[in-house]
Amino acid sequence: MGPEPRALLSAALPAGATRRKKSAGYTKRITEHCIIRKKSSSMGKKRAKNKVIKKKDQKNLPEKMEDWTKEHVKQWVTDELKLDEKHGNTLFQQDVTGTSLKLLQMQDLIAMGITYGPAIQIMHALKGKDDPGESTSKVPSKEPSTETLDVNSSMENRDRGKMEVSAQGKSKSADACESPELAKSEQPQPPVQETMDNVIGKEDGEKALPNRQTCLPYPFDDFHSGHRYIQHHVLSLPETGPLNLIEPAHEFKLFTDAVKNATKENLKFKFCNEVFKFAAACMNSRSNGTIHLGVLDKPHGEIVGVKVESKDIYISFFNTMIKDYFGIVADVAKDCIREPRFVEVLQQNNTTSETFVIEVDVVPKHSCCQSKYFPSKIYNYEAREWESCLFIRKGPSSKNLLKDSKEHKLFMSKLDKLAASRKDAEEKHRENRRKRDCEGPKLVSLLTGNNDLLDNSHYDWYVLVLNKCHPSDIKHVNFLQEINLFAGLELDPESASNGVVKAFRENRAANLHIPKKYQKPGNSASETIEELNLYQQPSWIFCNGMSHLRGEEYQPLDPKLWQQQRAAEVRKLIAFLSHPDIMPRGKVLVAFLLLSQVEDPGDPMIEIFCMFYQELRGLDDMLCICIGETTYQCWKDLLQARSIEPDALTDRCITNLSLDMVNGTILKLRSVTQTSQRFLPSKGFSSSVLSKKEEDCMTALEILCENECKDTEIEKHKDRFSKFKKSQEEHFYRGGKVSWWNFYFSSESYSLPFIKRDTYDKLEELIASGSGTPIQSPTKIVNLYHHPGCGGTTLAMHILWEMRKKFRCAVLKNKTLDFAEIGIQLTTLITYGTSNQFDYLPVLLLVDDFEEQENVYLLQHAIQSAITEKGIRYENPLVIILNCMRSQNPGKSSKSNSLNSIALKQNLSVKEQRAFEEKLKEIEDQYEHPEDFYSFMIMKENFDQQYIDNVVKNTLKGLDITSKQAQLISFLALLNSYITESTISVSQCEEFLGISTKKAYWGRESLEDKMGNCSNIIIQTEMQELGRYKGVRISHSLIAKQCLQEFKQTYELTKSEITLLLLQNNLFYDTGIGRDKIQQDVQSMLLTRHRKEHGDDTDTLFSPLIEAIQKEERGTEVERVLMEGTQRFSQNVFLSQALARHFYIKEKNFGQALEWALKARKGAPNNSYISDTLGQVYKSEIKYRLEANAQKSTISVEVLKDLLNLAKNATEAFKVSQQQTENRESERGDFQRIKYKRRYEIYNTSGYLGEIETGLYTIEILECTPLFNQKDELSRKHLIHFLSGNQGIPKSTWNAGTEEYRLILEECGIYLSTLQGNFKKAFDFFENYFVFLKPMNPEKEIVELKIRKKVHEFFKKYVEIFCKSDMDLLMNSKLSSSLQVENYRKSLEGSKADKFSGLLEHLSNHEKSTSKLEDIVKKYNVLLDQSSRQRDKQNLILASIILHCLNPKSKMVRPFSALKDQLRTILQSVDPEDRFVEPYFLASLLFWPENQKQLDKDSKQMEKYLNSLRKAFNGQYWQMCRSKQPMALFYLGKGSLLNKFIHKGKIDDSFTSLCSKTLSTLWQTGEIWKTQNVKHLLLRLTGKAEDNLIYVDYGTEEDIRIPARPVFLGQLKSGRSIERVSFYLAFSIGGLIACDIEII
Repeated sequence: MGPEPRALLSAALPAGATRRKKSAGYTKRITEHCIIRKKSSSMGKKRAKNKVIKKKDQKNLPEKMEDWTKEHVKQWVTDELKLDEKHGNTLFQQDVTGTSLKLLQMQDLIAMGITYGPAIQIMHALKGKDDPGESTSKVPSKEPSTETLDVNSSMENRDRGKMEVSAQGKSKSADACESPELAKSEQPQPPVQETMDNVIGKEDGEKALPNRQTCLPYPFDDFHSGHRYIQHHVLSLPETGPLNLIEPAHEFKLFTDAVKNATKENLKFKFCNEVFKFAAACMNSRSNGTIHLGVLDKPHGEIVGVKVESKDIYISFFNTMIKDYFGIVADVAKDCIREPRFVEVLQQNNTTSETFVIEVDVVPKHSCCQSKYFPSKIYNYEAREWESCLFIRKGPSSKNLLKDSKEHKLFMSKLDKLAASRKDAEEKHRENRRKRDCEGPKLVSLLTGNNDLLDNSHYDWYVLVLNKCHPSDIKHVNFLQEINLFAGLELDPESASNGVVKAFRENRAANLHIPKKYQKPGNSASETIEELNLYQQPSWIFCNGMSHLRGEEYQPLDPKLWQQQRAAEVRKLIAFLSHPDIMPRGKVLVAFLLLSQVEDPGDPMIEIFCMFYQELRGLDDMLCICIGETTYQCWKDLLQARSIEPDALTDRCITNLSLDMVNGTILKLRSVTQTSQRFLPSKGFSSSVLSKKEEDCMTALEILCENECKDTEIEKHKDRFSKFKKSQEEHFYRGGKVSWWNFYFSSESYSLPFIKRDTYDKLEELIASGSGTPIQSPTKIVNLYHHPGCGGTTLAMHILWEMRKKFRCAVLKNKTLDFAEIGIQLTTLITYGTSNQFDYLPVLLLVDDFEEQENVYLLQHAIQSAITEKGIRYENPLVIILNCMRSQNPGKSSKSNSLNSIALKQNLSVKEQRAFEEKLKEIEDQYEHPEDFYSFMIMKENFDQQYIDNVVKNTLKGLDITSKQAQLISFLALLNSYITESTISVSQCEEFLGISTKKAYWGRESLEDKMGNCSNIIIQTEMQELGRYKGVRISHSLIAKQCLQEFKQTYELTKSEITLLLLQNNLFYDTGIGRDKIQQDVQSMLLTRHRKEHGDDTDTLFSPLIEAIQKEERGTEVERVLMEGTQRFSQNVFLSQALARHFYIKEKNFGQALEWALKARKGAPNNSYISDTLGQVYKSEIKYRLEANAQKSTISVEVLKDLLNLAKNATEAFKVSQQQTENRESERGDFQRIKYKRRYEIYNTSGYLGEIETGLYTIEILECTPLFNQKDELSRKHLIHFLSGNQGIPKSTWNAGTEEYRLILEECGIYLSTLQGNFKKAFDFFENYFVFLKPMNPEKEIVELKIRKKVHEFFKKYVEIFCKSDMDLLMNSKLSSSLQVENYRKSLEGSKADKFSGLLEHLSNHEKSTSKLEDIVKKYNVLLDQSSRQRDKQNLILASIILHCLNPKSKMVRPFSALKDQLRTILQSVDPEDRFVEPYFLASLLFWPENQKQLDKDSKQMEKYLNSLRKAFNGQYWQMCRSKQPMALFYLGKGSLLNKFIHKGKIDDSFTSLCSKTLSTLWQTGEIWKTQNVKHLLLRLTGKAEDNLIYVDYGTEEDIRIPARPVFLGQLKSGRSIERVSFYLAFSIGGLIACDIEII
């Protein structure tokens, strides 16, 4: 028969449970982990389906303990209690039989050498039942029945349910990975208390405790531990007498009644009586001891806590009364008794309870006590007298020997022996402590991955998990500021207000989060990274609430509720943090910092550890720092119950270091390459200290301090510094990005002076001159255009290094950050450490490798807005943007803005070549293989192609083209040839090559070792976008391009094959950090075209890669690549668009093109570019078929039908594109889905252009039918009338033979009859778009000029068709008035004089503009004689104003008063609801007063007219203002009447000596306003600046507010400061504009 349930329970009793064995907490553990089975009624039931578990090969013990031999006792200890065999051997060697076993006391076991934990367990097993031999006795009748377990193997083979007992008395299951709740849910649950009453029984007078958790006491004789108690937890150790003299005896006193009810005098004596009585007993017994006040004696050991109003009162009691209690031995007593310790008691949810347990430790050292005895006194406050006593510890209490003379005499006789025992115990204890290993080196090794500093740590990032820290320990957590912390998982809900987080944030920046922040539905990893600023600043994640915030989600929870309500959120958080997209495998260390003991199996700390253990698949990248050995022991026991291997855990744990030691050890590891205190330059050659916290907050900027690299620890150690210097220089010479250290080595004469490029001086001059010139804008851009790989970035950084004391220098390291945020951070850098505007030192900001110039202007605008919003005043530029941009044609790029741009080309001057020769000599003296420094050598060889060919041939020689290494090199070569700054993350490369992140016994395998000879041409670089990680690239772009050539020539591996391999490899797209970056790069490589305005050589129809495949291979390979792209990036509709474009442009396969265009539209139904492509497919087929039919005079009916249907479909698609371009939100979503890099917005005009071109093709189609004869003038007129909708198909144009043609035309009648009207709308759109608005940036003017030329050519064709008029007919007075009017209108339309925008175009210096305007005015006079159309009147007024500007002496100009009268009549008939800008624009001109102080009736209405103009403009043109702004059409001059209107052409004409480029630069920079020419021509007005607007001084008493939009706010404080200003006034179609604003 196997052991009965009661015996199982007894064997499983945990140590230290003398008085708590019946507690519900203990009951819970027993019911969860013990197997209770039904008693078998007969031997026949052993083979039943549910078998009873038996112990293997175990002999039955005699029923009576008295019959046990010493062998039985050993068997019971090792087999039944599952204690270590050495404890059984100890009892065996001491000849302990069953009879003597029953008589043993705790001190007897300890005296034998059995440690405290096992001794406690043995004592509990003895007390837990009547007889240990009852393992075979019957179960009491009241035992609740439970189902037997179906077990298929023995208890030894299966650890399920088996109870193990640790040295600390913690019971734990070897299969306890499931939560207690889960374990309970799977078993029938009898009433717990009833079960335990029947199985164990109760002691008289003691009630079972409620469900409570046990805990360990505060570390003995320690005053600096972070240990705290939790209310209602139970101390796991009982009240005891002397044990081994070193292990402390314990005594519990509630003491709360004494605090509540006693007077201060009685409290003093009550406290001192309890403390000194216990202390005297311990001293006389020579045993260490601790008395705990605030702990219940019954139920035994429950933490309650005592309210302590003043700790000083108790300390005062102690120090003043000790002499009264101990008399002549008081001095010795004072050496042995420690002052009171106040251990904070927390509530169950880890928040403060404002109570303490008062503890006093007693340490009767032999050196103090020797052979003395210690009489003491007790004060009887009822009798108010002292009583003499001599206390010793007797069991769990103190006994006064003066009341028992016999025992007193015995005690005195054994005093010398007791003293000797104490001395032996102390020596043995010291010896044990000496044997402990030094854990400092172990901490260093675990923290850095077997390295010696955080600088060269194997780990890139650290994730910290920590619990509550004692207030006294917070001063020892400074080391957290030195590690590269990614995230901290905080379990102290009060940490932000008075814990570790508060201390951390005093000197470093950290974002506070809760787990929910990481679980936003629909967010990708990269979006979460961006939103939460991960990698840029540490995230401190509160996993159990934030006490300083209100709301249910912030409330701290006890462990049970935490498991129910928060554990799932935290698991998702840990899954996110552990994902390969976030954490590179093997490069992140998760460190658990146990600042206080973890004692509850359901503690969140345990759960989080197990979650990380599961996600990281082991302990390799985990570290536990346990503050205190008891903390570690408890931690290990709890984790062992969760199936964590103890030995493996021990290897990853620090157990014997105090927090102070941990702090000091890690602080010694901090960076030796960083300057301890960093300085920013300030005005007057002074400096400001840059705090680390402020620098942390400027996440977008890498700040270059004036003492960069200076006074570092590493420089003090010659050998280490020499190695560091070599590693930095090798990285740079091999092709890595230059670092500040490279400049420092030169500046401090550790190496030759850094090579200064020829363009250095000019660039320095541009920056210096730009910073000292007063301008209206607070920012200035200086452009450095350079060929890839020719040292452009190095030159720019060299400039920053040399100017770091004149400017506050910074590099924009995170280009993906919102530009508005970058602007805010720059304003912080500008104003840091200053008190007023005169202290500002300008910032020199390096912006490296923006892909498009437009983004630089957007950044400039954002910086200006931030400066204005912050109210920073300035006289000179505050931010100089050094725009370092790669260009395929840097010379051409720099010429477009030559006054602030320079070019750096792949061509060294003779002087530069000499400098590189000298540098090579130095390198050859210092390095063994300088020939491997390919990046340096390429420049030294002046970019010689033969040298590059040889390098690549030698590197790739004999390469196995099918190997992973060859594939990786081909992928990198492809990416680096076509995409700037493209990389593949190191972790992805390692996974691709099969490099394990696990450490082998010979060390970790490196990427360089795996790549072999190819490692010479690859280099690792730090990536800052879409996370921070190390990426791999080819060391030089020219090497990358030559690698592609070598693959093709030697290995017949084409670009299309490499691209297909890259697209087909799932590893790079599924997981891994850097995944988002490579996805962006590959898509960009397939889609992004070259543009001349971006510095490219040519405008390409497709991306350069696709163009190269088309040129070098075949069109079918292009199709394969793009189709594979659509499979890989199925959400990217622009790949389908590219396929459609390929088919219609290159292959003329319009069927396939249409299929892919429709597929793209299905994916992005609201995208104007996709709709335009669909229209282009139809239009291109029309063009192709018309060209094929060029030799034939007519087309067939079938062809006509097909072509007209194509034209209709094309026009419809183009019209849809026009409508969609108005809705930018839908397009923005399409671009965001593919993470489009372009930040600026474009108004897509291609739909209008496509519609015009399709219309012209339609006319060409009609001219190819027999219905219309091109040579017949009448036939042409009929065609025009038909297309204008004025008549149907006239009968004169068709006969019986053309009936089928006519029917086709009638089917398309609606489309054809509206053709001329559609033409007109499209051309009107372009006129308004080009004339009323101007691009915000000059580069876009080049693009617009191309479109404008094309539109002009189309308009000439349109005029030839629809506006052709005979001048003789126009002069023929006999012509009917209606025909004359029609001809005049055609003539005006052909001259673009029928619209405001067309008329204003004549202000440009066109030839014969004056005569044209006079003719226009004449025609409008004739038209107005015939009719009084409103538009004609408006056009005549504007034509007169323009004519006066061009020729003030012209006789055709109507008088100013007549123009005003005519305008009044127009305004009277205008409906206020009409959204037409023209009448209000004229009102802003003609009704502007001659004198702002003297207003007439019209001038007083100016505010109303301007408001109407603004509303009308917004209604018509606001969508076009995405990248454009209203153009100044006229400026207010010093003249009167019409003479006061000055146009830009007149200002330009006054600068006769300047070339057009110089003049253009004056306009762009605003310097034009400072010239005498402008001051002579224009009138300067005054007003006030308020709320981002300028209000003109207007009128005297009238409350009239005339707003003008400022071009720049200049020195104004936008939105806050109301200033008196002066300015020039301009008139635009959007309202008034204030130029050159100055504070008066």
